[in-house]
Amino acid sequence: MELWLLAAWIVSGTLLLFTHLLLAWRVFSGPLDAAWRYLGLLIPVFTPVAAWRTGNRVAALIWLLLLLVYISLRLTQPYA
Repeated sequence: MELWLLAAWIVSGTLLLFTHLLLAWRVFSGPLDAAWRYLGLLIPVFTPVAAWRTGNRVAALIWLLLLLVYISLRLTQPYA
């Protein structure tokens, strides 16, 4: 395995997790009704959607961008 690819997986995954936790915190403490708050907190795919509804559009777009980076890096895995 190439070392740069492993480092890129670790960095992008860590950034994605950190961004997701920040979004979940903002959604849970935000002005949404209870159904959207718990949906955004308990189901990870709905967290950026709920954040978008609270007005955190930039953070939701960063979450989506980091997810795409992580998935594209995982798809470049060299086969043994």
